[in-house]
Amino acid sequence: MHELGIAGSVLDAVRNRAAAEHARAVKVGVRIGPFAGVDRDSLCFCFDAMVKGSEFEPLVLEVEDGAADELAVSFLELED
Repeated sequence: MHELGIAGSVLDAVRNRAAAEHARAVKVGVRIGPFAGVDRDSLCFCFDAMVKGSEFEPLVLEVEDGAADELAVSFLELED
């Protein structure tokens, strides 16, 4: 289940950006293409499991449609 690794990588990126901005992350967007080989439901499940009870709670994951094999963080919403 590589979705767990992807969720961890997204959270690492969120942690780094939020720390650099001295802010708290509230929402992160991920763009996934149809040929990326990522199961959206599994990614959301893994992400939610990693966020629950962590420093990130109540961070929300928003999944967007991407092109081809795209897999990228598309946005990060921060608050002071």
